[in-house]
Amino acid sequence: MKLLPFALAILACAVVLAQYAEVTPRLDPDTVFLNPHMGLYVMGGPDYRPAPSEWFMQAVDIAYIRDDWAKLNPAEGVYKFDEYFGPIFDYWVKQCGKRVAFRFMSESMHSNTMYVSPKWIFDKGVPGVHHTGLYTPDQIDPVFWDDRYLDIQCAFIRKLGEYLDGRPGLEFIDIGCIGEWGEMHLARWTPKQLEETGFTETKYAQAYRRVIDAFAAAFPRTRVFLNVGGQDHLTIDDYAAIHGIGFRQDGLMPEGASYNCGEWLYKPYSRRSTVCQFEFCDDYASMVKKGWDLPATIDRGLAAPISYLNCNLCDLSTAPPIVREQLLRAGRKLGYRFVVTKVKYRDQFHLDGQHPARIFAETTWRNDGVAPCYDSFATEWSLVDAGGKAVVRQVTFPQTPTTRWWPGEEQTVSALIHVPADTPPGDYRLKVAVVLPETGKRIFLGIKAVDAERRYSLCTLHGVATPATSGVVFDEGFEANPAPWTVSQGITATVDTVAAHTGKASLLVVGTMGAAWNYTSFRLPKPLVPGAKYRLSGWMRVDKLEGIGAAPYLKIGVNAADGHWIDNHSTNPYDLGKLGTWQPLEGTFECPADGATGDLCIEKGQFEGNATISLRLDDVKLEMLESP
Repeated sequence: MKLLPFALAILACAVVLAQYAEVTPRLDPDTVFLNPHMGLYVMGGPDYRPAPSEWFMQAVDIAYIRDDWAKLNPAEGVYKFDEYFGPIFDYWVKQCGKRVAFRFMSESMHSNTMYVSPKWIFDKGVPGVHHTGLYTPDQIDPVFWDDRYLDIQCAFIRKLGEYLDGRPGLEFIDIGCIGEWGEMHLARWTPKQLEETGFTETKYAQAYRRVIDAFAAAFPRTRVFLNVGGQDHLTIDDYAAIHGIGFRQDGLMPEGASYNCGEWLYKPYSRRSTVCQFEFCDDYASMVKKGWDLPATIDRGLAAPISYLNCNLCDLSTAPPIVREQLLRAGRKLGYRFVVTKVKYRDQFHLDGQHPARIFAETTWRNDGVAPCYDSFATEWSLVDAGGKAVVRQVTFPQTPTTRWWPGEEQTVSALIHVPADTPPGDYRLKVAVVLPETGKRIFLGIKAVDAERRYSLCTLHGVATPATSGVVFDEGFEANPAPWTVSQGITATVDTVAAHTGKASLLVVGTMGAAWNYTSFRLPKPLVPGAKYRLSGWMRVDKLEGIGAAPYLKIGVNAADGHWIDNHSTNPYDLGKLGTWQPLEGTFECPADGATGDLCIEKGQFEGNATISLRLDDVKLEMLESP
C-alpha cells in the first residue's frame, strides 16, 4: 500500500462551541403509570361499579369481566350485545375514562346455571357431557373438538369481533371457548368421557388452532390472550404466538406460576412480541391460611416479563394495608417504564436572526419495568420559552425502536433540533415526550417535572445572539502543500498537471484493484462537529473504467472518537454515460451524535470485482452549513 502526496488547504471556521454539560433528571419511582397495553386490572361482574374515589381507581386502569357465553347469545341468531356491553362501556370508559377486558366461557364450574354454553347449540346437535358444578348439580358442557361446536363457536367469535373490535376502551379479550373456564385443561372430564367423545391430543390442538384463527381474524385491532398450559401444550402456545395472541396464566403462587411458565415460556416469547400476564392462584385470605407470602408471590410474578396483573386478591375497597402496598409495588414495575438517566448537552445555541439554529442533545434512557414495550413510540422534543410557549416541536424516531428497549438496559437517543431563524435570544427549557405519532397519544415517563401536556423537562438552554458559524472547513485544489493519501493495492494517486477542472493540477487515480470499497482515502485534518450539517462537493472526470459497472463517487466515512466506523455519507455517483467529462458531485449530511473524525474517500461503488480505473479529482470542498 502506498502513501502519496497531494496539496491541501484548510480555511478557518469561526465555530466557538460551549462545553458539554450533563444533568440527571429527577426520577419518579412512586407513581403507578396508566400507560397503554399494560397495567393492573380489577375483576368483577358486569354490574361491578366501584366509586371513582376508591384508592385503587387511581392505580388500576382496566376492569376485567368473565361471563357465560349463553348470556350474550341465548338463542340462535340472537345477540344481546347492546344490552350487555352498553352499561359496562358507559360506566368504565365514558364516565371513568378507563379500559375494559372480557372473557366469555363455554364451561365454568362456578356458573350457577346448567348451560354456560347456550342450550340451543345442543338442540342443534352439538354433543355434550354432564358435569357437576359448584353451585348446580348438573351442567352440560360441549365437546370442544367436535366440528359442529367449532362451527357455531367460530361464528359467534366473528359476530363478537364485528361488535367489539377496535371499540375505544377495549383493552383485551381472552380466548374462553375451550376447557374449564376457557383455560387449557379439562379438570372435570373423566377418562371415560374423553374416550367416548373421541378426544385425542391432535383433535384438541386442532380445535385450539381453529379458535385461535377465528380470534385473530375477528380482533385484528385488539389484544387477544390465550390461557396457557404446560409444556405438553407448547405447540398450541406457539401457534397462538405466531398469530399475535398473548399469554396469560391464572396460577401465580410464591414458588412461581403454574407450570413455571414465566421461565420457559414467557421469557423467550416476550422478546418475540408476545405480551404476557398473570393472575393470582388464590385470594389473600386463602394465601394467609396456606402460609403463602404475598411479597414473595409478587416478586416471583415480577421476575417474569409480564405486562398485566389481575388484582384478584380480595375486595379492593376493603383491602388490608399489605395488599394495597404490594399491588402498588407491582404496578410500579409492571410492563415497561421509561426513564431518562442522563442528558448531555451544550447549554448555549447560536441565534443570528437569519439562519436556522441547531440544538444537539444526547439522552440516555432505561426501561425500569419488567417487560418489553410492544408499541413503536417516537420522541417529541419541545423548546419552550419562559411563557410556556413551544417555539419548536420536533418528532424523531430512536435508532433502536422502543420495542427493543429491554428491561434494565440503557439506550442512547440523540436529538438534533432545528430552531427557526427568527427565534429570539433567551432562556428555554428542553422538554421531551414519548408519543405514538399515529394517534398523538403520549405516555407517562418515570421522571419528575411533567407539565399538563405530558412533556418532561430535561434542562435549560440559552439562546445567544452571535454571528452565523458556517463556512468552508476543507478546500483542496491539488495546487500545493502535499499530504498523504491511502490507496488500495494496485492503485496509485498522484498530483498531475496535465489536466484540471480549475487551476493547474488535479489528483490522478489509476490502476487495477480487486475486492475493496475505496480507490483511495484521506483522513480530514479537522474533527467533525456532532450535530453540524455539512455539504461535500467536488469535480470528477473518469476517462476509463473496466471490469465493473458501478460508478465511483465521493463519500465521508464518519468515525467515533475511539476510531470505530459509524456511518457513510455520499455524493451522487459519476455518470458513466459521459466518460471523459468533468462532472460535479455533491451531497449533504448531518454529523451523528458520536461522530468525531471523517475519512474522505473515492468510493468504488461495490466491494466485489476487479476494477481498472483512470480518473481525476479536483476542487474538493467540505462546508459546514449549520452548526449547533
